[in-house]
Amino acid sequence: MGLKLVIERECSRDHQTALRQFLCCEPGGPEWAMDPQRYIRDLSVRKTPKGIMRTLLVVSGDIPLHDDVVGFCEYGVAVETTDEHEGVYQISYIATALKVRGTHLGDTLLSSVIVRLRDTPLVLTQVDPRNKPSMDLFTRFGFMDEGPDPDDPEYHLLSLEFTPQERGNYFGSTLAFF
Repeated sequence: MGLKLVIERECSRDHQTALRQFLCCEPGGPEWAMDPQRYIRDLSVRKTPKGIMRTLLVVSGDIPLHDDVVGFCEYGVAVETTDEHEGVYQISYIATALKVRGTHLGDTLLSSVIVRLRDTPLVLTQVDPRNKPSMDLFTRFGFMDEGPDPDDPEYHLLSLEFTPQERGNYFGSTLAFF
């Protein structure tokens, strides 16, 4: 396999077919690995709820319709910022394609998303503690394991607190080679 350029793109209707074919775990894999794959494959890009963003890592095709999706992250506003309290973002799903495991594209994807969320002091996610790769990924980025989620004790809540920065203009960029 030659060197491939991986870029960041916002998820669009052009990616619907690629998402239906997204493979992030072996057939018959553990349930915690199958859940994101089922979610991504069943996703209807045309029906994105307000406040939800989706970032993809792709091996760029000649047009977005021909992109090869190698990473997926869905995130959004969990609590709106008001005069009384700071807002909170939540990362709902993050996954890399099985064929690119070991290339650290999960780090690239999470880093890209955190840059986009830098205007809020708190980012939360929920991870099955048996999912060691995800637990390790979020820990590397400074997320703290808050223990079992009181509303869903099968999962752990992980949190990242930081000093908010002005977002300003954000331009997607080339992120990685593999």
